[in-house]
Amino acid sequence: MDVTLAASVDEFFHEVVTDALSAVDLDASEPASWYLVGLLGEFTTTRVTDEPLGLKLAAAAESAGQRVRTLKEVGDTSLYVAGFFAESLTRSLIDIDYYVGLGQTAYAQLARSLGPRRSIGEVYEELAAKFPQFVDVLAQVRKRVNIAECSGTGDIGRLYDIWLRTRDEWVEKKLKQAGLLVDGCKVIQ
Repeated sequence: MDVTLAASVDEFFHEVVTDALSAVDLDASEPASWYLVGLLGEFTTTRVTDEPLGLKLAAAAESAGQRVRTLKEVGDTSLYVAGFFAESLTRSLIDIDYYVGLGQTAYAQLARSLGPRRSIGEVYEELAAKFPQFVDVLAQVRKRVNIAECSGTGDIGRLYDIWLRTRDEWVEKKLKQAGLLVDGCKVIQ
């Protein structure tokens, strides 16, 4: 993956999401994978609010349209936070399980609200059913985006440090593409 070759944010995230789905071995529907692409694109310009998601979920009983928007926001934010910030959640009073539970509940309620006749309802049903796996997908996306930043800016040392900690095959491939051969525990230029 080369960040400079992507013509749009969606194209970039589609490639990264496709790779991440494969890495975590998740058989997601095409609409669900495109939903993740859209979600990631949305969070490039949207700020995560400080408003407690649990309170938002509990108050989601307003008008039908507002309820759908609130449930979507709680589900999307929970998925994004759990996938991209899992490491920082381990040092928090609210852990990843909190976000997984909120996200699954929000997406399940959203799927029921929209009904199975609407294709987007099926996507929310899939997101609810496989929420922990989709969190893993976003964690892979985060890792790949961080690695792309390292390799794109010439910070091969940082990329090598990541490989030393993880021994990740994808990172090793990036090092080799950068002209470094990884042999056991050492790098040969």
